[in-house]
Amino acid sequence: MNVWTVAEAGSPSDIASDTVSDIALYSLSKIISHIGAQDFTSSVLREINRGLAAGSWSVYRTCGRRVPVCYLSNSYKRRDTTGSCFLAYRDGLYREDRTFDALEGSKGKDIRILHLTAADVRNPEHRRIIYEHHRLRERLSAARLAADGSILSVNLYRHDDQPAYRERDLQLFEHLARGLFASVERQIALQPIADGSTAAPATAGVELPEDAHREALRHFAPDMPPREVEVSLRLLRGMSHDGIACDLGIGATTVKTYRNRAFARLGIHHNNELFALALKHRDVSPRR
Repeated sequence: MNVWTVAEAGSPSDIASDTVSDIALYSLSKIISHIGAQDFTSSVLREINRGLAAGSWSVYRTCGRRVPVCYLSNSYKRRDTTGSCFLAYRDGLYREDRTFDALEGSKGKDIRILHLTAADVRNPEHRRIIYEHHRLRERLSAARLAADGSILSVNLYRHDDQPAYRERDLQLFEHLARGLFASVERQIALQPIADGSTAAPATAGVELPEDAHREALRHFAPDMPPREVEVSLRLLRGMSHDGIACDLGIGATTVKTYRNRAFARLGIHHNNELFALALKHRDVSPRR
């Protein structure tokens, strides 16, 4: 595994060709334009692929023994298995993940780049369940150690049907890393976080235990299937579509499908109407 620190903006550690710089600047200009958009995850991966091929990508935070949180993930021109990968990782593989050990001792603002192949993953179970089963050959990560000890990482993956990363690819990723990392951080700040610990949007004002949310859904749509219920509950917790996809191990498109079906049963069209239904049920339900 190779690890190095991203140079300050304007002074890359290896001066790449103008072509690499131009591609990076063009891609970043497009990436920045998608911040705040509903399709940020798929759009940014498409922009990355203008110059740097990546079959899939993910953004997640780890913190020692605490359960990791996935903020977004998607695949490019292939079946999306990133959700199921993260579920397997979250179910226990993260406890033995040593791939971020190289960040120890890094400064708060340092972004380090990690380039590893499947063979570099030392835990055989991790390598088998994630990399071999899903045919992942390489990972490029831009990661930063926060003051609280957590690590936020932006990860690009190449699959077995793609060529190995070359030196030019690594240079391009270094040029992209700082701007890409900042764009992802901004997108996360604009979205409710994936573990649901952020309150629902201010316009909602819904602060109810999950049992009350589930009861409200049963009241207004008694025939709602379990998967639609689970998606709706996570929307009420303030989770984004990307966060729900990671949490349930399904694609973001599938999340939208379940959301739309649930909303059709409820006779609503927007998230704020879902929050309003939960409030309405709270106000009319007998006090316990």
